[in-house]
Amino acid sequence: MNKIYIGKVVNTHGIKGEIRILSNFEYKDKVFKVGQKLIIDDKDYVIKSYRHHKNFEMVTLNDYKDINEVLFLMKKKVY
Repeated sequence: MNKIYIGKVVNTHGIKGEIRILSNFEYKDKVFKVGQKLIIDDKDYVIKSYRHHKNFEMVTLNDYKDINEVLFLMKKKVY
């Protein structure tokens, strides 16, 4: 399976488990949609919510509701 590099998780945002992704990917509108899958560390994650904020893509993932649950994703590459 070929993976396409989309960006990098650079930080969290707030206390509800939202992650901040820095991305220069050309087709962000096709990738960052609710229900789409992201691959981080060879594991699939489904986008629960998405919004654009300043230069970042703000994403919450299914099954993660707290900041402490997503800290392990810091500095990881997103495909």
